[in-house]
Amino acid sequence: MKKTNLNETWKLCLSMWRWIAKERGRSNYLSVYTLKAKWLRKHGFKENSVREECFFCEYCSKHRTIKAETVGCPDCPGTKVDRSFDCRNTDYNFYSRPIAFYKKLLALNKIRTAKK
Repeated sequence: MKKTNLNETWKLCLSMWRWIAKERGRSNYLSVYTLKAKWLRKHGFKENSVREECFFCEYCSKHRTIKAETVGCPDCPGTKVDRSFDCRNTDYNFYSRPIAFYKKLLALNKIRTAKK
């Protein structure tokens, strides 16, 4: 995948998670990983072209300003808005609570766009 800027990353991420939240609202049948892969294919992304099938992870890997062996994602677009953001947070874990995760992304995006 080509290197995207921060705004493009947020747009792609929100689009993906809006769709995932909608799908999970209909049924819990498919896993979040399956839904992410399905969304990516549907939107023309080749398999393994987006790191962890996550646009924030992809952004972090392309814009990394720290050593590769560092744990966590300090360059994550979410932490640029809220330093305590963690996609694995139990209140809005991306895998177990995808609708809450999407709502968290919307809240972060609102803060992010208000700063402009």
